[in-house]
Amino acid sequence: MSESITVQEGYYDKIGIIHCGVIRGFKVNCAGELKVLDDGEEHLFERVGVTAKRQGGEVTFTKNGQG
Repeated sequence: MSESITVQEGYYDKIGIIHCGVIRGFKVNCAGELKVLDDGEEHLFERVGVTAKRQGGEVTFTKNGQG
């Protein structure tokens, strides 16, 4: 099972206890790690197992569960 959230620039939400958000300029923040995403780009935050994917003005964060 996986959990996901979708946020716009300037907002954040949580997957369980993991804070994920989008800072101005599409700097994606997840569990304290930063990555700038271009439209259509995807990034895996390996430390917490969360993938961020930007589609236009939104970023979807997905954490894959272990069952």
